[in-house]
Amino acid sequence: MNLYPRSFLRLILTGWLLTALPLLIAIAFASVSLKGLSERSAISMLETAEAARLAWELDEDILTMERLLRQYEALQDRSLIDDYLLAQKEWSSHLDELVRLPLLASLSDEVSAIRTLEATAQPPLLADAPDVEPMLNTFEALKNRISGLIKEIDRLSEAERQTFRNEAERLQQQLLIAIALALLAALLLFWAGQRTVAQLFRGVERAVIALGNNLLERPIELKGTNDLRWIGKRLEWLRRRMLALEEERTRILRHVSHELKTPLAALREGSSLLADGVAGPLSIQQDQIAAIMQGNVLRLQALIDGLLKLQQAEHVRERIEPVSLRLDELVQQILATHKLAARDKHLRITGRLAPLTLVGGREEITTIIDNLLSNAVKFSPPRGTVRIELSRNMQNAVLDVFDEGPGVPEEERKMIFEPFYRGTAAKSVAGVGLGLAIARELAVAHRGMLEYLSDEAATHFRVTLPLTAELP
Repeated sequence: MNLYPRSFLRLILTGWLLTALPLLIAIAFASVSLKGLSERSAISMLETAEAARLAWELDEDILTMERLLRQYEALQDRSLIDDYLLAQKEWSSHLDELVRLPLLASLSDEVSAIRTLEATAQPPLLADAPDVEPMLNTFEALKNRISGLIKEIDRLSEAERQTFRNEAERLQQQLLIAIALALLAALLLFWAGQRTVAQLFRGVERAVIALGNNLLERPIELKGTNDLRWIGKRLEWLRRRMLALEEERTRILRHVSHELKTPLAALREGSSLLADGVAGPLSIQQDQIAAIMQGNVLRLQALIDGLLKLQQAEHVRERIEPVSLRLDELVQQILATHKLAARDKHLRITGRLAPLTLVGGREEITTIIDNLLSNAVKFSPPRGTVRIELSRNMQNAVLDVFDEGPGVPEEERKMIFEPFYRGTAAKSVAGVGLGLAIARELAVAHRGMLEYLSDEAATHFRVTLPLTAELP
């Protein structure tokens, strides 16, 4: 089941949407929270403002009522009682408004007590001959109760304002946390998306590199969007096509090499018989021609053998028989086969061989080392020095071969491992240009590598091989 979107563009868009989603949620949360806080703030401001107004009105009302009664006491004007009753009615209306405010709903009992206190002292005022003394005596208690009520209103208003400030601070903290979490989630999603895209492209990269390195054994199957899967199918088609061409090339090379061996053997035998005088004595000129024929036949024989070895090296991984090898002893044995050539050029061979045991194919490892040491001896100038270093680097054996030959120009270093390539410095040395190509193929078959390292003082080749090769 393919969980990816159908196209890579949709995958990118989905990734961006998922990355933006936490930020959008944080923005929505902030918007809703701020809207709620704004509405709560407006209601709170209206209630506290109304409470402040009512507190001021109540204080003014009680002072007006007391002033009217004292004026009546002094002037005995009945209209002043009527004015008092109007002021008392307005005062009572303000009390009604006060208890209707949600902010001051808790003061309803106190308001009822104040009403009762005022109502108890009011009847003498309604008589034909109003008596204001009981009411005036009650006013001191009324003013104290009203003063306490106003203080309670102020306290409740301040508590409401403080509650609002606390809510605002708490909301601010929540918004900061929400934004931080949203950014963190967005970064995690962005990282996950980037990793997913990189993984998809890494699959394409691995497939292309495998094709470029002629590693055609493993089928190519890319996971991901439909367009990437389509690319995977095209690459798989290309792999099969390259595999078929490689098999055809190998078959043709094998047949041609086999067919050439028979006439080549006849030519070699014939040139040898001519050179040995079996067919009769040769003149000096004829002897030279026979020698030229022999040399070219031997060169052609080496070329065919090299082609066969290269063809075998390209497919050697399946045929390697891993055995335990003492690499230092194997190097010594191979050096012994080159002693005569080194002695003819008066070469000095030095170095240090660490005692290392490696698991790999004996014939293949021998070919790698022999090709490197053979090149070092061939390209070294007379009375030069060849240095060999065998060491261990973690789980790898590292063999470094130095010689004092002409080296490899920088522009040729990428091509020296190609079959039949012979650099400018190799023109004067016999060979067909297959030794390094074969050695590299065999090193790769052992999950290792062969490389040329830049060294101004010497020509330096290094082969790195795992001590415990993962071979089929």
